[in-house]
Amino acid sequence: MTDLGLSEVTEWYRNKTIFITGGTGFMGKVLVEKLLRSCPVRRIYLLMRPKRGVDVNQRLDDMFNYKGSESSHGSSMNGTRFNRTTLFDKIKESQPEVLQKVFAVKGDITMEGLGLSDEDEARLADEVNVLFHAAATINFTEPMRVAVNMNMLGTKRVVSLARKMRNLQALVHVSTAYGNCHVPEVYEELYPAPIDPGRLIQLTEWLDDKLLEDITPRLVEPRPNTYTFTKALAEHLLVNDGEGLPITIIRPSIVCGSWREPIPGWVDNLFAFTGLLVGMGKGVLRSLYVSNGIKLDFIPVDVPINLMIVSAWNTAVGRYKPENVPIYCCSTGTDQPLTIEELAEHLKKSVRKYPFNYPLWYPDGSAKNIKFLHQLHVYAVNIIPAYIADTIMRILGRKPIAVKLCNKMVKAVSALEYFMLRDWTFHTSKTNALWRSLSPTDQDIYHFSVKDLDWDTYIQTYQKGCKQYIMKEELSTIPFAKKMLTRMHVLHRIVQLCLMYGVWCLLSTDTASAFYSACFNGASQLLSLTPAFVAAEEAAAATSS
Repeated sequence: MTDLGLSEVTEWYRNKTIFITGGTGFMGKVLVEKLLRSCPVRRIYLLMRPKRGVDVNQRLDDMFNYKGSESSHGSSMNGTRFNRTTLFDKIKESQPEVLQKVFAVKGDITMEGLGLSDEDEARLADEVNVLFHAAATINFTEPMRVAVNMNMLGTKRVVSLARKMRNLQALVHVSTAYGNCHVPEVYEELYPAPIDPGRLIQLTEWLDDKLLEDITPRLVEPRPNTYTFTKALAEHLLVNDGEGLPITIIRPSIVCGSWREPIPGWVDNLFAFTGLLVGMGKGVLRSLYVSNGIKLDFIPVDVPINLMIVSAWNTAVGRYKPENVPIYCCSTGTDQPLTIEELAEHLKKSVRKYPFNYPLWYPDGSAKNIKFLHQLHVYAVNIIPAYIADTIMRILGRKPIAVKLCNKMVKAVSALEYFMLRDWTFHTSKTNALWRSLSPTDQDIYHFSVKDLDWDTYIQTYQKGCKQYIMKEELSTIPFAKKMLTRMHVLHRIVQLCLMYGVWCLLSTDTASAFYSACFNGASQLLSLTPAFVAAEEAAAATSS
């Protein structure tokens, strides 16, 4: 391992106090782990709110010590309990004392003053050197009022607190590469605001829910949803309200499971591509509506985390000095593009190498660029079987859930359609320039270049991570899972043959022949009434006479 003493970035973080919003989210947890493992910080404060009756200190303890519950199938196979590796196991083994540097601060991003007590606000104002703002709602279908409160007003409240921080050296805001998705080519610059942020905030204060819902499609147009709309406006609030503050904006694309650290393939949620990957692996998601040849811009979570840490350092020391507000796009489409066709090939291998234990059907889905065919497929293999399953459950006196789950899946996939049908070019010249400004040691420790990312290896690692950390299945169950996959494959082919035989029988019956004949005669009669055909027949008759 590289000697951390040789790292300029690591040394700069020595005895620094960090404040993080969104620290319990997917990216936030990886950020906390990386800071503890690689940076000799003095203290880390996490903004947290009580949840489901659990106070913030217990939630913090749960984050560090959570283990997966007993596998739903593992115990029946080998009599053991599945213990999911925690994100912080590596730290616990090598330097467990650093976990004592993390403190939960009770608050809420949606409340005025972040819901902080006077004592906590004073402590943060006096001690914090670096502020990472990662809290946001990433729900594409979030009501406008909720999205504005979380993504815009939340940012405004963070900036207000940052102005009180006497020793602040860097404020890193996590935005999204898709904030300006209405243009196909996006540069690392601040684009014009689609509406005055203050005016939108006023609208959410004045209008009732029904009226606000009715005008939302017109407000967000040409963007597809409230998420991209409010994240774009949050950048303007940050820049305008935060004038004079040491601000940096990070724009990651679609954040996925980890690539290199702390655990390759680690993921803890079903958002974005992870949900699609699990759905395909379980054999539930069998059709995607996509455009041929498009680039899918996935970014492993450890890449933007390392970029965030380095950008805070650079904001303070000024090693690389971009013009205007420092905005860094964190994506793969420019330096390491992945097309939908390449992804399909990688998935074929990964699903068979790391199959799930109990797939509902053989994972043999397909991508379609004709919406009608996609919808027909979804109805045939998802919606209709879901209604049949619920009918059977009702007959058995059990609670029907298949249709509800199916509708959730269809809604989630539909929300991603906009991004599966378009191609973007996210320019990363500033990100690459910042990378080149680092020493070899810092490039090794805080690796955020994607030029050495191998997609085939990564997708397989990602699939393995979904099996371990989402499905809670031990890797020792792979031989069993492969047997199940083989059985499902045989059953899948048998069903296909039966359906093909049934269609052939249907088409070859006397009734079908009579139907074809009636259709042909009807079509002939319609054509005979068409003026062009009538004129042609009269001309032919005149010629023959």
